[in-house]
Amino acid sequence: MNIGRSKIIAIVTGFISITICIAYLLLITIFDFRTYLNDQLLNIK
Repeated sequence: MNIGRSKIIAIVTGFISITICIAYLLLITIFDFRTYLNDQLLNIK
């Protein structure tokens, strides 16, 4: 019974870590794009 519970905990922990990783990558991509967009808008002058 403990083996089944530990497997479930491992799967849930892995899923949470992958979710956090994907969210982090998306945030970095969005902020990087905003920096690029701001640079382009400032260079239009």
